[in-house]
Amino acid sequence: MDKPTAPSNKIRWVGRSGLFLLLLLPISVIGIRVGLLDFSIGLALFALSCLGCLLILIGLSVVSLMPRFAHHRKQSILWSLPVFPPVLIFGALMGSAGDYPAIHDISSDVDDPPAFTSAAAKIRPPGTNPVDINPEALAIQREAYPDLATIITEESPAEAFEHASRVAESLDWVIYNSDPHIGVIEASYQSFWFGFIDDIHIRIRATEAGTEIDLRSVSRVGRGDLGANANRIRAFGQRYQP
Repeated sequence: MDKPTAPSNKIRWVGRSGLFLLLLLPISVIGIRVGLLDFSIGLALFALSCLGCLLILIGLSVVSLMPRFAHHRKQSILWSLPVFPPVLIFGALMGSAGDYPAIHDISSDVDDPPAFTSAAAKIRPPGTNPVDINPEALAIQREAYPDLATIITEESPAEAFEHASRVAESLDWVIYNSDPHIGVIEASYQSFWFGFIDDIHIRIRATEAGTEIDLRSVSRVGRGDLGANANRIRAFGQRYQP
């Protein structure tokens, strides 16, 4: 009697561990979004949930395929089901992670990046990433994102300002500073899952041929951004059609 029940108890114990790790997934996400968890702790719990469930899924799959444990196959498969969501999420994240540099401050103009105003400093909580120009990050960006460039339009500065404001709103950016006299729009964007907030500065300047529009996007927390800020600038450029 001991031999058949021992594996069954171990499978049940492993399965319950999977349920606990599954519970960590929403706790980590909600904890970060509502501010109960520091983002570094929340991300660590999120990673623990995903990686732990992956190991459990692999272990239970191996057990279910072993002939000596054939009579426990159904139990192994049933206990594998709860760990699928974190494993699928982990796979999706790894599939879209890419090879991104560990920077979080991206500008369409690396030679003369837009400078955030005092309005951004007031709205950014203490302890967030600085918005000072970092020459080292600019050098890394130049190599990593050579496609980012200034938007050049024949619109007047006033027309470009209104156009840029509409595009920002269509991208669900929350505008907290808008000054057409100096050609500055500043906004924030909150990510869907963890609620991470990035700040965006839009600079609009008149030229002899029309108007130049530059953007700068900076993450409030974290060292890297998995390409989010560069993609945000690209999205703006694609949607901005003079």
